[in-house]
Amino acid sequence: MKLINFQFIIIFTGLILSVTSFFMIGDYMQKINQQKKSIIVLNQDNKKSINEFQTSNIATIENTTIEKITSEKKITEETTTKKIISTTKVIPTTKDEVIFDGLTENDLTIKLNKNLNNVLDNMGLYFSAYTKKTGLDPYLAVAIILQETGCKWKCSSIATNCNNVGGIKGTPSCNGGSYKRYETIEEGINSYLDMIYNNYYLKGLNTPELMNPKYASSNEWSIAVNKYINTIRES
Repeated sequence: MKLINFQFIIIFTGLILSVTSFFMIGDYMQKINQQKKSIIVLNQDNKKSINEFQTSNIATIENTTIEKITSEKKITEETTTKKIISTTKVIPTTKDEVIFDGLTENDLTIKLNKNLNNVLDNMGLYFSAYTKKTGLDPYLAVAIILQETGCKWKCSSIATNCNNVGGIKGTPSCNGGSYKRYETIEEGINSYLDMIYNNYYLKGLNTPELMNPKYASSNEWSIAVNKYINTIRES
């Protein structure tokens, strides 16, 4: 009887241990499964974080590249604009002033040069510059020279030898005569223009008709000068 009880106790104890082991194993397996799930979730989170990080980095790189390209383009455009502005500043443009008969100084010079020859070839600038400074009628001034010296074609000897372009009398003498001699053609032109402006123009004698009695003995002088004025105006 005692042996039977002892065997029963052993069997019962073994059964209890088996049940306990079963539950312990089950609990252990449940923990392992939970750990696996945690590891999977963690891995998924890590992959998501890595993907987000890579995406963020790619976006950052793209944005940086775009910003760099945009910045470089802006700098290039600004540099080009500055160069254009700089070029525009280096070469300024101004409207030429009209000084006589609707003409600029340059246009007037060209017109006058068409009527001046021989020693007065291309001397129109002296007359247009004087007009700009004083307002003297350049057609009148050149027409008188053409009448006095013949420089519409070939200048007279007092113009070619003594640089006297207006038939002005005085000293030093031109070849012993009554006409004045000048050292240069420029000096002769300036002296003539000053004489016309101060002795005639400022005194209201500003047409061939008004100048004729004082300037020349022939009454035909003003007619000839007016013809030259018309020729110059129409040239």
